Amino acid sequence: MATSTLSRCIIFMSFLAVGSCKTTSVLQTTSGPMQGSIHSYNGSDVYQFIGIPYAAPPVRELRFMKPVPPTAWNSTFTAERFPPSCMQYLFENDRWLIPKESQNISEDCLYMNIYVPRATSSAEPKAVMIWIHGGGFTAGQGSIFDASYIALRGDIIVVTFNYRLGLFGFLSTEDTNARGNYGIWDQVAAIKWVSENIANFGGDNSKVCIFGESAGGYSVGLHTIIQENRGRIHRAISESGAVYSPRAVAEQSQTVARRAAEMLNCSTRSTKDIVECLRTVPAGDLLKVQGAASALSNQSGESFVNHMGPVVDGDLIIDHPVEILKNRSSEGFKFFQTLDILAGTNIAEGGLMYWPLMKYQHQYHYNISEGVPAGVLCDVVATAAAEEYAVSTRGLIKDAVCQQYTVRDGSLAEQGRSTVDVYADLQFFIPTVQTLDAHYTPEKVGRSFQYIFTHQPSFTWIRERPPWLIGANHAGELPFVFGLDAMYPPTHEKPRAERKLSESIMTYWTNFAKTGTPNGDPSLPIWPDYEPTTSAYMNLSLDLGSGVHLFSDRVHFWTRVVPDITSTVIEGQTDCACTIALGLFVSIYVAFATGFVMWL
Repeated sequence: MATSTLSRCIIFMSFLAVGSCKTTSVLQTTSGPMQGSIHSYNGSDVYQFIGIPYAAPPVRELRFMKPVPPTAWNSTFTAERFPPSCMQYLFENDRWLIPKESQNISEDCLYMNIYVPRATSSAEPKAVMIWIHGGGFTAGQGSIFDASYIALRGDIIVVTFNYRLGLFGFLSTEDTNARGNYGIWDQVAAIKWVSENIANFGGDNSKVCIFGESAGGYSVGLHTIIQENRGRIHRAISESGAVYSPRAVAEQSQTVARRAAEMLNCSTRSTKDIVECLRTVPAGDLLKVQGAASALSNQSGESFVNHMGPVVDGDLIIDHPVEILKNRSSEGFKFFQTLDILAGTNIAEGGLMYWPLMKYQHQYHYNISEGVPAGVLCDVVATAAAEEYAVSTRGLIKDAVCQQYTVRDGSLAEQGRSTVDVYADLQFFIPTVQTLDAHYTPEKVGRSFQYIFTHQPSFTWIRERPPWLIGANHAGELPFVFGLDAMYPPTHEKPRAERKLSESIMTYWTNFAKTGTPNGDPSLPIWPDYEPTTSAYMNLSLDLGSGVHLFSDRVHFWTRVVPDITSTVIEGQTDCACTIALGLFVSIYVAFATGFVMWL
């Protein structure tokens, strides 16, 4: 007779309550029996199952293939050792945070980690959160994120895992020889493994929330429209990443594959030749050419698009995510609509532009520590932003972006902030708003929530930053989601006010995972539902509070002004007189939309 979920949960909790041993009792999974270890955090126990294989090693003939289940085992698997990271270049500044075992890289990297808090007040199955790490689809690992603190804070089970990266995870010839998306298929396999096995860990597979940041946020967005996830995920949190972003889907993937093949002296006569050759080259050699193969140039010298990541393959991702969400009768949209969604960004996401903009200092005669001049905005950043659009509209959009983000009578520092906001808006903020707008229905089939993280952390992973970049940079919220003790250096002082903010965010996140709303703790401010008419949001700062119509002028520009430009100009049919007239129209439109006239 099959054991019920509740019975399995009670059995699991009964052995967890022992607490005096260093290892857990043996659990059964679809792969075989396993045993984890017990760790204490501030007097509370967390049961960790580290390095669980959820797929077979994707090596040799399995390179550039969908993941397959791991070989089952009969003897007890000891889940106590972190796996190597997937193939990537590890940044020296991050090594202090990466467990020693994960400082090695290997193609054999498809493993997960499960964090289970000791039973507190209930033997009921616990809700589950599955974390998808970021890193631009070329870097990162699940082992960086010690999920013990958030698991304890919310009395919730948390899962982290690795997935294939770079060429290993996303090589695509845009045909059947290599469809791509192997890294996303890995994520699907991890979600499936959790759905089938988490009850044995005391989890409830009917309350599964996926959450991720940056590339992990893009991944979360993709999973909300992927049919394979039906019944396996129920809620989603996207941090600094949404499917409306230009970086959510890669472009020119076949060109990247061909360039990699050429660099490794592979035949490029056919895509079949390319894939067969690249499947046999040493992993280290493939990694070495990855950066150069994907470094495709454009007119501005900067690019807001992604050349290494998920693609529309007609299989897993059957159409561009934006088109799926626009088609409200599509199966992808219907699934998306059933989920509860929480999404947001950090206030200084544009800090990622700091390094690219350094190289223009000599040409434009400025010191980036003091700010960025409008010339760089208009010549470089606006040009890069316009390249997201049809050729015939680029000049007009470039001019509109230049007008919208030029700070008149402002300081170089103010212009610097406005310049990097172009990148932040186009990549993170506006796509998040568009996703939430698409998700909302008056019936609230699935609930929607928005946040902006504004607090400037006392410690940040992105070490170099100019004084004019105020607030939380990209990834700045992560220590507050997982706990300061999990992600701040041990020697770094952790201010009480920051600890309190972290505790609040962990409570909001885990409440959402359990119930579909971040609310429920009477000590915290009420987080209002997102609706397009009010655009309500929660400001995550030392002074928590809600607001409405976040950055409404910038939202209006990207969701009204720019679409009006693109719809007015028909590619290939714009004559000179029409272009001049429309250019004047753009100047007037932007002027009044932003509340001032440009030439006054």
